[in-house]
Amino acid sequence: MSATTPTHIVIDIGHARGTGARGCGAEEHDRCEIIAGHLAAALRATGYTVSVLDYPDRSNTADLVATATAANRITTATCGISLHMDAASRPVDNTATFGNTWNEPDPAPRGAHVCYLSPTGERIAAAVARELCALLPGRAQPTVQRRDLYILKHTRAPWVLCECGFITNPQDATTDPAAVAAAIAAGLRRYLEQA
Repeated sequence: MSATTPTHIVIDIGHARGTGARGCGAEEHDRCEIIAGHLAAALRATGYTVSVLDYPDRSNTADLVATATAANRITTATCGISLHMDAASRPVDNTATFGNTWNEPDPAPRGAHVCYLSPTGERIAAAVARELCALLPGRAQPTVQRRDLYILKHTRAPWVLCECGFITNPQDATTDPAAVAAAIAAGLRRYLEQA
């Protein structure tokens, strides 16, 4: 970005409280809320303007709609980032006892990736994934184009969605949130300095 262009980054804490993934004694919204706090502080320390969007007491659908609506009202937004964590489960056959198949957390899948939709989003995703996936490795693809994600489809500014590892993986779930935020911030700075 030009030195004269103000930089305004919008951070979305993905999912309302209790509507996201769970694993390793953690809940997605709570974990992402902590990461968002560190990320906002790191970006503000760089001199960027930061807005954090969070609707913790709504349904998941209401949270998505409110987030996109609020994001689009921020006409100065340079870009946006939605924070999430994945979960993995594996089927366990309990038919003899319970009459159906239950799922249990699968600790094997791990690693971060960054989703995008637009060409600008792809460049942001690549810069963020370079840092974030070094901290949280394990995915075959560090970036993935997603046409089905509400936040990517319904926001005007370039937007990406970070899956900050698997909450069902003990190593990912216990990675220091400040380190996750620092990796994302470093990737955003890399993109913004090259834009």
